[in-house]
Amino acid sequence: MRIFLLILGWSSVVGSFGDGALGLYVLWINYLNEWSLLNISINEFLKEYIQIIYWVKQVAFYVLPEGVVLWLFNLPALLYFPIRIIMSIFIGWWALSKAAQLSSQTVQS
Repeated sequence: MRIFLLILGWSSVVGSFGDGALGLYVLWINYLNEWSLLNISINEFLKEYIQIIYWVKQVAFYVLPEGVVLWLFNLPALLYFPIRIIMSIFIGWWALSKAAQLSSQTVQS
């Protein structure tokens, strides 16, 4: 369980940096377009600007209900990325702290 929590924690924390980069890219695109794309959805952003990772939408359809995927990918990118960063940091912090607790319990035993 400890190894799972470590992988979850570190992947969440590291993933936050990727989400931050994507969030900054959305800001940059908006700046270049004089803020006319404030409501660009995740779907449009990935499809038009980062086609190389557009495949994640298909993965989402495999692991989530269709309605959730459609809702998620229609969210505005400028809203989605900050929330995702905060959630990833929280999940990562929680998982790493739980892994540390398991580690200390193993040492005490």
